[in-house]
Amino acid sequence: MFKNALYYQEEKESYKAKVLSCLPLEGKEKATWEKRVGKSFPALFLLRLSEEPFYPEGGGQAPDKGTIDGAELLFAENVEDEYIVHLLPTALPVGKEVLCKVDYAYRRRQSENHSGEHIFAGLINRRFGYSNVGFHMELLGENPHVTVDFDGELSEEALSELETAVNAVIRQNLPVEEKYLEDDFGKENLKCLPDAEDGEKSEELETSVEQLSVEEPGEVLEQGQKTMEFRQKKALSGAIRVISIPAVDSCACCGTHVKRTGEIGLFKVLFFEKHRGGTRVFLLSGELAFLDTQKKEKVLLEVSRKLSTDYQNLSERMGKLKEQTEEERGRRIALSLQAVEMLGNSYRKELLIQQEKAVLTGKSLRGEGLEYYGNKNLAVFHFPDFEMILLNKACESLKAYVQTDFFCFSRRGEKEWQFAGTGCSGFLERFKKWKDTGHFSGGGREEMLQGRFLGTEEELKAWVDRAE
Repeated sequence: MFKNALYYQEEKESYKAKVLSCLPLEGKEKATWEKRVGKSFPALFLLRLSEEPFYPEGGGQAPDKGTIDGAELLFAENVEDEYIVHLLPTALPVGKEVLCKVDYAYRRRQSENHSGEHIFAGLINRRFGYSNVGFHMELLGENPHVTVDFDGELSEEALSELETAVNAVIRQNLPVEEKYLEDDFGKENLKCLPDAEDGEKSEELETSVEQLSVEEPGEVLEQGQKTMEFRQKKALSGAIRVISIPAVDSCACCGTHVKRTGEIGLFKVLFFEKHRGGTRVFLLSGELAFLDTQKKEKVLLEVSRKLSTDYQNLSERMGKLKEQTEEERGRRIALSLQAVEMLGNSYRKELLIQQEKAVLTGKSLRGEGLEYYGNKNLAVFHFPDFEMILLNKACESLKAYVQTDFFCFSRRGEKEWQFAGTGCSGFLERFKKWKDTGHFSGGGREEMLQGRFLGTEEELKAWVDRAE
């Protein structure tokens, strides 16, 4: 954490700095950095600059994006709170003055979401006493989101109320205050509430940290006169940066933030799930929350339009459609099983006709309609567009008509079929041998196998002809 870093002091999109060093990366070190950024490069270099315009990775927040002398900044990392290194694909001369351009739109989104998370976690801590035991922001890609883990269970109702409370704090446009508590302030004046970052559990506080009360969070602290309570993300040493929102939250944090809560604009809880005995909450703040809401609203209105109803009645309409779908599915299953019975009867009749020849040919499989094909040792039935549950039901029904091993197939693509099968004693061992041909995958019991066959119609027919 760098108290005088430009990313804390100024809101600008471009800065000038001098290159202090430029180290080429090779071998394992280069490979390690390429793995971190998820891409390979002909060359990589680590730069140190005379100024700190780019926020480095830390506190659950990704590093800034931007360019240095026109070269893309791939990563920025804090090295033991002593200096920041900048990963570039291009070497720059030591001593050269370079123009550093910050992707301020990306920085802004990070700040909005980080500040929104502070309000949310602070309100949960005050109301439920839960600690934030994991925090990560993923703001790129098609589904940007922030995840926050809490060490207690939260209900849907509670999260809805908290979402409303966070947006109320945003509308109050409260100041987001930054304070630095130096070593000489005295740890006896601090009360730390355990918290964590980026999915890691909180470390235990040092025994020298006293558990004292809090007075008026947000006021300027004077040594020996006030104490301050704040959530902390790891064991603390050196200068401590505390982000405070009056009457809402105080938290030790190295990340970037908005200046007032009103700048966040909007806060949304996306969804939540149980996680390690607590709750993981997915959320968004600021511009990304608006864009997510806008996208979902468009989908909602489009669905409403297609169903010829307004969105207030959409839930009721969907409930009726679900009921209709279940009824139609029941009718489809009944009709499908009737078709199975018909095919079973056809198979048995032809078997009686062909019994003197001991050969049953059926129809050449085309995957277009109800068909069967096979011989006295193996039969294959085809049911177009049957899902697996129907194929299983078809097998159960056909047991009354077929006295040999058989499969029920349904075509899923040009060279893919799914199947369910059943047979006589030894059927499972036969199937294991067929799998060795490379066409089959799947398994189960002799009473019921299921899986996939990869191959064309000709390959399926050829397998039936030579099956042993």
